[in-house]
Amino acid sequence: MELFYHYGLIFLFLFAAINSLVLIYIPAPYGRHARPGWGPSFPNGKWAWVIIEAPVPLVFLYFFLHGRNATEPTAWILCALFEAHYLYRAFLFPLRMRGAKPKPLITMFLAILFNIVNGVLNGWSVGTQAGHLNNTWLCDPRFLGGVLLFGIGYTINHHSDAILRNLRAPHETGYKIPHGGLFRWITCPNYFGEILEWLGFALAAWTWPALAFAAFTASNLIPRAITHHRWYHEKFSDYPKDRKAILPGIL
Repeated sequence: MELFYHYGLIFLFLFAAINSLVLIYIPAPYGRHARPGWGPSFPNGKWAWVIIEAPVPLVFLYFFLHGRNATEPTAWILCALFEAHYLYRAFLFPLRMRGAKPKPLITMFLAILFNIVNGVLNGWSVGTQAGHLNNTWLCDPRFLGGVLLFGIGYTINHHSDAILRNLRAPHETGYKIPHGGLFRWITCPNYFGEILEWLGFALAAWTWPALAFAAFTASNLIPRAITHHRWYHEKFSDYPKDRKAILPGIL
């Protein structure tokens, strides 16, 4: 497992670096940016999302429960945070989606590969490798601040998703300009909230896999937010000019 841990970490950090460079120039071909030329697709976008995300909470929980930290309250809190995000992201979020488009199989394969490695490494590090996750860590400012930051990001993410989900009436198609919440200042507060979540988790866990996942999340969502921002300006002449893409007042 130690060998897999070290090579897996290298994989996660490299994946994050390459991913950010590619997505700056080539938007990921799903959702509003779906386009031909990416090979065969999985026809049902909702179930494609479930298939992509479901392995993460399962493999994380398996490696966590088989670790020596499974008796530590601190580790259980981290496990609860991780599982809370993914139970929503893997099951509730996709099944509430309206008009989910097909996903290219190549992007699904890459996402599943990353998710399995990520789930294994984070589950094993929180469950076994991180010896500092004891009762003393419960009062550490990094743990407390990280849990708070995760909670703030989680709330922003859910609230923003709810605004987007309610933009269209049932059976209505097309895109609209979202308003309310952090949409007042940025185009993608849902992505901003998710980045905060995993930065908070990385701070609270204080492990390399958690940091690698936070880095990947930012490398994936910041370029996509910029692409979304550009798309809104091209599609809507009345799109708010003072909104930034993902970081209020900055980017």
